[in-house]
Amino acid sequence: MPKVVLNPNAKAKVQKKSERVTYQVESTDGEKSFEMYTRQNQMDPDAYSCCLVYHPKRGEKVTLVRYNGSNHVHLNPIEDGELIVNRCHIHRATQRYMEMGEKAEKYAETTDRYNHLYGAMLCMLEDCNISGLELPPNEPDNPYELQMSLGL
Repeated sequence: MPKVVLNPNAKAKVQKKSERVTYQVESTDGEKSFEMYTRQNQMDPDAYSCCLVYHPKRGEKVTLVRYNGSNHVHLNPIEDGELIVNRCHIHRATQRYMEMGEKAEKYAETTDRYNHLYGAMLCMLEDCNISGLELPPNEPDNPYELQMSLGL
């Protein structure tokens, strides 16, 4: 489903030593509402995430995907305790975890498609069919500095 960012010039805010930017996103037909955010820890360049959250008209919001950096260990409990150790990974909402009472997006898979927030953001925009947020097309020499200058 194609989606568009409604506030591409959203400003960064510092929360708990992380810089966060929150975007309002809508399906192109205007029927579905989402929130997309980026978060970058100011002390650890590998501590970042970007996320797409669905806001239904009724009921609880659901995190659909979350693209995380490599600063921590992640455990997939249903998959025989599969561990992801300090690697970039993508969380995706699954019915299996929802039925267990876990966070919808608890399941994650490792990825080599990005290694910083800028790259994770590009992947999420492509994977989730989101337009309306223009990022430079080439990977920067120093992605952390670029992220800060873009407010990512």
